[in-house]
Amino acid sequence: MTGSTVPEALRRAIEGDMRPVKPLPPAWLRTLAVVAVAALAVVAALTTYALRHDIDALPGWLSWGSSALQFLVGTLLVGLALREAVPGRAVPSSTAAVVLGFGFALQLVVGIATWLVSPGAPFSWSGFSGGVVCMQNEVTFALPALIVTLWLVFRAAPVRPSMAGLFGGTGAGLVADAINHLICPMSDLHHVVVWHTGAVVLLAIAGWLAGALWERVRRPV
Repeated sequence: MTGSTVPEALRRAIEGDMRPVKPLPPAWLRTLAVVAVAALAVVAALTTYALRHDIDALPGWLSWGSSALQFLVGTLLVGLALREAVPGRAVPSSTAAVVLGFGFALQLVVGIATWLVSPGAPFSWSGFSGGVVCMQNEVTFALPALIVTLWLVFRAAPVRPSMAGLFGGTGAGLVADAINHLICPMSDLHHVVVWHTGAVVLLAIAGWLAGALWERVRRPV
């Protein structure tokens, strides 16, 4: 066997750079950390804002039930973001498209079903400022979970950070919409699509852009 062809100086540099690495907690444990932050946002929102005026007119599956389902699916997407951050654990692109599509479809179906059961006041552009406040609330509810998710993603070694950010942004958006569904007094479908769905899309794009920016900064020159 021939000797090593690695230059001695390079060998010493590598050996000098070696240090113990703390094992990364499993994805489910990191997901629980995000869930805890999201749960605090739920408690804060429900103690700050009153429940929607027609909450008693909605069947249980369409009020608390649909919000719980949105929270669960949002948590699943956050879990996929944290799984994506581990090399070799990423889900196939086709599976990612299906899961993301299901998340957006769920948000729209909840909005449509709520509108059919309790239409409320018709949409009017004169209520533009109220819609902006609604979107701002949803983004505010989502930010803590999104920030923690992205921090945990970037602490790992994501091969596709933009995809992980897309998962995280969409998941945080669904969790926030689960909260907004219980407190927003507007059921009109135009309002839901423009301001609620728009907020989820905005958060998904924000997560994707954060991942793309991190990848650009971290890319070797």
